[in-house]
Amino acid sequence: MDKKQYLLQVNNHLTFNVNTQINEQLKWLIGMGQIEPGDMLPSASHLADELELNRNTVNWVYTQLRDEGLVTMQKGRGTHVTGGAQTRQLRDERQRMRQLLDPILHEASQSGLDLPSFFIAGLAYTLLQNPPQASKLHILFVECRGHDHPFYRQAIELATGADVETLFLEDFTNEDQQALTEAVQRSHAIVTTLNHTEEVRTKFARFDSKIIVIGATIEPSVLLEIAGLKQGSHVTFACLGKTGGEWMANRIREAGIQQIQFDILGLNEPERLREAARYSDKIYASGAAFPELKKLLPEKTELFPMKLEPSSENLLQELAMQTPLHTR
Repeated sequence: MDKKQYLLQVNNHLTFNVNTQINEQLKWLIGMGQIEPGDMLPSASHLADELELNRNTVNWVYTQLRDEGLVTMQKGRGTHVTGGAQTRQLRDERQRMRQLLDPILHEASQSGLDLPSFFIAGLAYTLLQNPPQASKLHILFVECRGHDHPFYRQAIELATGADVETLFLEDFTNEDQQALTEAVQRSHAIVTTLNHTEEVRTKFARFDSKIIVIGATIEPSVLLEIAGLKQGSHVTFACLGKTGGEWMANRIREAGIQQIQFDILGLNEPERLREAARYSDKIYASGAAFPELKKLLPEKTELFPMKLEPSSENLLQELAMQTPLHTR
C-alpha cells in the first residue's frame, strides 16, 4: 500500500489540547476522503516524532478513533481506517460542514482576521446561543402492574411536564434496596395512587421524600351509557390486570348501577379472555387494554375512559411550581 503524507499541525497556543487537535484533523482527512477505508495510519511513534509529541498522546488519539468506530487497531498490523457505518456518517457530516466552512474561511481570511481566534470566538458565540436550562422535574411513580399505569404516567407528565420513572410494587425485593435508593435519590417526589397509599408510605418511610397521592375517575358519559344497558346485561371490565378491572367495577358500584351482571378481567388471563368473548354482552376496557381487546373483539369492546381527579391535577401542578430546580 502506498504511503500517504498527512500534513497535520499542532498549535500549542490554542486553548484546546493537542489530543483534540490531532483527533479532529484526522477525522477531517477521513471525512474528506483524503484517508480512505483500508488505509493505514502512521505508527504512533512515527506521528509522535513528526509532531514532536509524546507517543502516548498519539496512542490516546488512535484509541479514541477506535472507540468511535473509525479505525481498527491490531498489534503488529497497525491502525487502519474502517469502512463501516460510522465512517460513512462522518464523511457525510464533514462534507456538509465543508460546504459551509469554505466560504466562511475565505471571507474571514480576506477580512484579515486571525483564523484560530475567529473560530475560538465562534465556539464561544455558539455557547451563548444555548444558555443553561433548568433541569427537569423528575418524579418516581409507584404503581402495580395490574392497573392502567400508562394512563397515570401520561397524566402526571401532562400535569407537571416532568420526567416520570415508573416503579412497580411487584418488583420490590430485599435484594433491590440499592436500586430503590438510587431511584428515590434521582427523584424530586414520589407519586402513587389512592389504592396503594399505605403500602407506599410504609415502603418509603425511611426516605425523606415527598409522597403525592393521586386518584382518577371516569367520564360521566360512560356511566350513563352503562346505566342505560338493559336489565341482566353481562358486562366485563378489563384492564392490564385483575386489580385494575376491580377498580373499574368499583366505580360502577359507587354510581349505584345495579341492573347489570359484571365480571372483571386482566389481559394476563388468556383463558378468561376467551370465556369473556363468549358470555359478555359488552367489554369495557381501560385505555391500556383497549387496543388489544378492540382488535380481538371489535363488536363487543368499548373504551372505559378515565381522567385525573381535579384535586389530584392541582396537587401535581403545585408540585411542579413549588419544587426548586437547579440549572445544569
